[in-house]
Amino acid sequence: MPKWMSTRFSVVTRGGNKHCFCPSAIDAAGYISREELYSEYDGHTYKPDPKEDLVHKEIDLPENAPKEYQDRAALWNSVEAIEKQHNAQLCRMFKASLPNDWTYEVAEEVVRKYVKDNFVSKGMCADWAIHDSVNEKGQRNLHFHLLLTLRAIDENGKWMPKQKKIYILDKDGNKIRTKKGYKSKTEKTTDWDEPSKAKMWRKNLTELINETNDALKINEHWEHRSFKELGMEELPTIHLGSRANALEKKGIHTERGDYNRKVMEIRGLIDFITRTSASIENFKAKIKDTSNEVIELIESVCKRHKILQLPIISGKFLRKVSHRERLQDPNNMVAFVESKNITTFDSLQGYLAEHEKKYDRLNKKLSNGEDDPEHIKKEIKSELSGLAFAEVLDYNKTNEDRERANDKRTKEQHKVERKHRQER
Repeated sequence: MPKWMSTRFSVVTRGGNKHCFCPSAIDAAGYISREELYSEYDGHTYKPDPKEDLVHKEIDLPENAPKEYQDRAALWNSVEAIEKQHNAQLCRMFKASLPNDWTYEVAEEVVRKYVKDNFVSKGMCADWAIHDSVNEKGQRNLHFHLLLTLRAIDENGKWMPKQKKIYILDKDGNKIRTKKGYKSKTEKTTDWDEPSKAKMWRKNLTELINETNDALKINEHWEHRSFKELGMEELPTIHLGSRANALEKKGIHTERGDYNRKVMEIRGLIDFITRTSASIENFKAKIKDTSNEVIELIESVCKRHKILQLPIISGKFLRKVSHRERLQDPNNMVAFVESKNITTFDSLQGYLAEHEKKYDRLNKKLSNGEDDPEHIKKEIKSELSGLAFAEVLDYNKTNEDRERANDKRTKEQHKVERKHRQER
């Protein structure tokens, strides 16, 4: 069974629209980059959700674009400034899924190639970011967001018109005069808005993903065509839309949400939930009589978040491994801790320090052509896996300490507030 490509195209319009929740290009850029950005057009500072899902962000420009557009605020404030209409179309927004088995480094390389080949080479400025998140059911979602400019840039680095006027000539090559002037028509200056483009961009991304999977020997084939195009009767899910999505997030069921839930049930969602629940129960049974302080932390984190959290941005070793869901499974983490005899956080730090040095030595051996390269590669892979597990543990310790401190401050604040109410 193939993996179905998930993509979404929309146009960011000033003031927002039913197809896109962002009211401005600045808001859209801040959302995908997780940056706080100031809009010179409306004087508003847009603050994105404080989510820890950002893996990478980047701006790629065509050769004739001003270098200052490498600054995100400069690029999109320039776009806002050139558009005068109250309902102007500002930029194109694109979201697409990526294989969860990829490392972040592979994802960056592939998305960069895709963006440059399909958009930047055609004259568009591209602002893109890779996100990695986990939903409430424990399902990973590696994906990227892309913002594209709608105007071309001339050889002097100036924004060009979106369309131009073409005069209609008579048989002698002269303009045809009318009561309101000369007879004319408008013509777009680029072909970026053609309906066939979205299908082509979707197809090109799918083919690049499949080429990469083949090279990495990942047995997963992606399909960009719809069920209808393939002549299949299996029910696809439908796009919720911003309004239904907002209601679903509040716990309010919608017709579209109910439909998608039924489809996912048919595809085996119940089986996934059952297996996940069994894994959690096994983990609880395993740690019931354990006094290891590291395992106690794992239990505490899983009570709060169900699964272990990943250091997405700062993960030095995490960036180099695939199948990151293994690192979030409490059973796998307990097995790692027990196999390495890690009983305290001091011993965890000792493991990190010792094995990072060993990992560096092995890489040096490999680059110098020493010994058996295939054997060294296997050792490097083993060390990398262990370091990634330890790195995730270290991050969760820091994160859990911070959350416990926040809980304590909140309780103390509530205690003070109760006391003040009683004194009144």
